[in-house]
Amino acid sequence: MIRSSFLWIKHLFNAVVVLAILCCLAEVGLRVYDSCSGQVTRRDLYDRGLTCRSWFVHHTLRPSKTFAVKNSDTGQKVRVAINSLGLRGPEPVLPKPPGVYRILCLGDDTTFAPQIPEAQTFCALLQAELQRRSQQPIEVVNAGVPDYCPLLSYLQIKHQLLGLQPDVVIVNFDMSDVSDDYQYRRHTILGTASVPSTCGHPALKIPRTMGTRQEDILLLPQWTKQKLGELWVQKMMTESQRSIDTPQGRYVWLEDQAPDWSIYIDQTLHPIAQIQQLAQGLGAELMVVIAPAPWQVSTTASPGARERVGVPPGVVYRSPAPAQAVQAYCQAKNIRCLNTIDDFRQQPAGEKLFLKKVAAFSAEGHVLYARELLQLLAGPPSQSPQIPQTPIGSESIPDWSTLPQARLNSNSASEINKK
Repeated sequence: MIRSSFLWIKHLFNAVVVLAILCCLAEVGLRVYDSCSGQVTRRDLYDRGLTCRSWFVHHTLRPSKTFAVKNSDTGQKVRVAINSLGLRGPEPVLPKPPGVYRILCLGDDTTFAPQIPEAQTFCALLQAELQRRSQQPIEVVNAGVPDYCPLLSYLQIKHQLLGLQPDVVIVNFDMSDVSDDYQYRRHTILGTASVPSTCGHPALKIPRTMGTRQEDILLLPQWTKQKLGELWVQKMMTESQRSIDTPQGRYVWLEDQAPDWSIYIDQTLHPIAQIQQLAQGLGAELMVVIAPAPWQVSTTASPGARERVGVPPGVVYRSPAPAQAVQAYCQAKNIRCLNTIDDFRQQPAGEKLFLKKVAAFSAEGHVLYARELLQLLAGPPSQSPQIPQTPIGSESIPDWSTLPQARLNSNSASEINKK
């Protein structure tokens, strides 16, 4: 009996020693990992990937950097160059040279398009087509930033882009903007008359000082706490998939029997009027374009992204209410607005207009969207010419005969009208 108890104590002691050795090895490994990456003790200090934290616009593209982004469908690497203003594309000249007609495109991933080569994005296609029809220098600036919405786009112009002096400002409204606005509005500081002032990233406000608690000295407790927190958040999101707080609920408002998100929709649209005021101060015209989500166009569009955002396979949302809400707001504010959803639905192979694994335009989708922007720039529908339809994916964009004339010089305007 005594010998049996002694063996049990011996085994227990050996187990404790082995566990202590494993913990020491894990601690050493975490310290080596943290010294190289800073992802345990300093994870909130450093930015990784395309974006970085901001005190003014929550997050922005990392300026003066070049990235290689993998296209999720083809596996090919796409070169994404970010200029000093934190915008995709070449460095714009500041102040704007005399005679340059500059169009500023605001939006989120739909506009930024990191998985599409720059020359194939709708911003580049639009610039190439407009330049081909005008002797006046024309620039289309891609100001898209991942996960942006009108709120952050307004702050982006206010704090970063006024010096571009655009002649036209285009807000590309994405169907995920309502959820994004809800997430960022809680971090937004409002100024006079409830006008957004700044939207600081919450991680910038976390104290950086190290304490003297054991979990602050040892990395293993910190790492364990971080992972358990991530698992808890993931579990809570899974249990409340139809909530606006979760990625699985961000498109619920597109359903035929959608919940009442009127207050969230109104909050999302309100910054558009504030962008209009900034544009008017610059002497520019504001336009709004409604971009479709893949599940508003085809039952088979973006199948690899549906589960992540809570959209069932084989479902297409036909409700006109979301687009009508945006159009009604723009009409009330006297803002020109174009709904592109119906034109996307009319394409014979709508699923080809989107990438398969992410909810984003394919190269063919960018061609069609660029053509839609040309329709908006052509003027009111009653004055728009009849445009011949070209096949999706063709190199040419349909011929358009007019552009906004307010700030084009007379020679360039005459040249466009001749063509």
